[in-house]
Amino acid sequence: MAYSMEEFIREAHQQFLHGLTPDERRAFLEQLSPEERLRGLGPEERLRGLGPEERLRGLTPDQIKAYLKKFEH
Repeated sequence: MAYSMEEFIREAHQQFLHGLTPDERRAFLEQLSPEERLRGLGPEERLRGLGPEERLRGLTPDQIKAYLKKFEH
């Protein structure tokens, strides 16, 4: 599999951030919009730390029911 530009950029960002002190990292991240901070994170990483109610906020009861039906036997 070829090494993509997206993979290169992601790794470069990770190396950059790992080289910063916690205070420098926080100051850098505070300059980014919430959307920019979350870009590149998977769904589970984006939702980490949120409780069930927060995860479901914005979904209609019908959407929640439809999702739960997938797990009925």
